[in-house]
Formats: sequence, C-alpha cells, structure tokens
Amino acid sequence: MTTKLFARDIGLEPGFTFRIQKCPLTHDYYVHSHDFSELVVILSGSAVHIIEGREYPVTAGQVFLIHSNVSHGYKNVDGIEYVNVMFQPEQLLQLPELRLLPGFQALFYIEPFYRKEMYFKGMLTLDAGQLREATRLLDVILEEHDRQPEGYRLMIRTYFTALVGKLSRYYQNSLGSEDNKALRIGETVTYIEEHFLQPISLQSMADMAYLSTRQFLRVFTRNYQTTPMDYVIRKRLDYSCTLLRSPGLTISQVAMDSGFHDQNYYSRQFRKAFNCTPSEYREKMRDS
Repeated sequence: MTTKLFARDIGLEPGFTFRIQKCPLTHDYYVHSHDFSELVVILSGSAVHIIEGREYPVTAGQVFLIHSNVSHGYKNVDGIEYVNVMFQPEQLLQLPELRLLPGFQALFYIEPFYRKEMYFKGMLTLDAGQLREATRLLDVILEEHDRQPEGYRLMIRTYFTALVGKLSRYYQNSLGSEDNKALRIGETVTYIEEHFLQPISLQSMADMAYLSTRQFLRVFTRNYQTTPMDYVIRKRLDYSCTLLRSPGLTISQVAMDSGFHDQNYYSRQFRKAFNCTPSEYREKMRDS
C-alpha cells in the first residue's frame, strides 16, 4: 500500500511550496508518494531505496529527484542521513538560464524517466568536495527556511537556484554523454533552447539524442508534456511576442524572424496558443 501525501498535509505554504529538512533515518520508511517534487541528497550512511517497486542501494553523495506521484520509500537503513527538499518545479525552476544547462535538463527532467532503463547508473554521485559544497548551500537554505527572516523566500530561491546550477554542472561533468542517455537528451533539449529559430525537424532532434524518432518522441513528451515540434513552435511563438512589441515590424516580418515561413500558419498557431491574432496581441500591448 502506498500513502499519498499532499503539500497541505506537511504544512507547505500556498503559493510557495517549499520545505527542507535534514532526515537522520533510523528505521525503514514506508512507501509513499506526493503531489510535489522532492530533491534528495544523501549525506551519510546507506539504505535500499524503493522506487516504483524497484530497489537499489543508495550511499553518501548520491543525488536524485523524485517527481510527483512517484511511489518511493527506504529499507535496510544503516545510519543514513539525507537532506530532503520538497518543492513545486514550476515555482522554482523557471529561470531560462537553467534550461540552457544540459545537466539540468538531464538531472531534473530526463534521468528520473530513464532510471529503470539505465539500471540507476545515470544517477548523480558527488565526490567528497562536491558533497561539502552542496551541503554548505543546503545548510544556508535550511537556516533561511527555519528562521524565516525578512526576504527569506527571495534568499531561498537564490540559494536553491545556485544549488541546482551546481548539481547540473556536476552531473554534466561526471558522466560521459556517450554512456548516458539522459545527458544526450538533455544536450538535445539545450540545443533546441539555443537554436529554435533555425530549421529543425523531429528526425534531426532524434539523431542528436542517438534515438529513434519514436523513442525520442515518447521520452520528450513524457517529460515535457508536449511534443518536440510543439515545444519548438511554442518557443518561436513566445519569441514573436517580443517582436510584436516593435511597431516597425510588419506581421509578415515578425513571422519570418520568429522561424515561420508561412504567415498564415504563424497566425493560426498564434491564435491557437494565445486566443487572439498577432495584430490583436499587438493592439493589446499598445493599449496596456
């Protein structure tokens, strides 16, 4: 039986779903799931982690993300202590700069999906120096969280972003992309983030990730809740919104500069995404 935990059940604040705690575990921990994400950093000791019915050992230095609605627990506990960070990704992982890090895409989006297929070999394991640095940041976040001085939410976001950035770098540098499917896909997503204005196809994205188009479509859609091509189109549409604020550009020019070679197609996609035409959007921005 799996116990379901909700943000409200553990006292997480509405609008700022965040909690951090150090957990010295002295006994097995029941299998459960929750409606928020959980970043775990193992500080010391060992245990067997149960995730979606599969078991694997965890030891000091290992870092992993548990997505919402994923069942997990611990058994065979041996002096384990870990830091548990509970949060909503949409509240804390929205900086565009993070999305340009292949290690971020891999560690926070792809690796949890590929965990079973990679037999947990794609998980991040920090060396002693990296673990000290991660622990230092976690301690600062923990102090802000517990003391809640003025501006503590801002500081938590700042230090948590720094932690995520460091972990993303560690992930990218510690594992060769040739042997890590998650990192290869992460590199592909980063390429999309940087080159979405250029011609790009599903086949070229799949080739970059060393996957078949069917495999790449399945993995991408599962983790980003949209297809790769729809992801590219949305990036172009968002970029076009910026261009529409420039009165010197015609709608046709905006479409072309945003990666659309057919103005009618651009207008249809724009209306589908924003429920108005590019011209109507421009008028709204002008009046606001």
